[in-house]
Amino acid sequence: MKSTLAMLLSIMLIPMMVLAADQKVTLKVSGNCGSCKKRIVKAAHAVDGVSEASWDKTKKVFTATIDDSKTNVETVKKAILDAGYDVEDAKGNDEAYSKLPDCCRYRDVSHD
Repeated sequence: MKSTLAMLLSIMLIPMMVLAADQKVTLKVSGNCGSCKKRIVKAAHAVDGVSEASWDKTKKVFTATIDDSKTNVETVKKAILDAGYDVEDAKGNDEAYSKLPDCCRYRDVSHD
């Protein structure tokens, strides 16, 4: 009887543990176009533990589902920053940003 009860509890707790590992991430990410979206999502998917990622170019909002036993918000944020995109109050990698196509450059540029 005890072993049956223990087995039943184990079966019920395993799905709860799996669900508890997923975390929804929402970040403000700068960008302009569909090419930006592809790069932002690709950068996020390169992080082990990111199962879903998307970026809304109108709202400038990035969302992802991550397995917090494999990664965290800061790691995903760093991947996007390294791709050259500004995330919330952090500036993206300048070298990567300078290599983005003209249509993807969103920072203010002084004109002579």
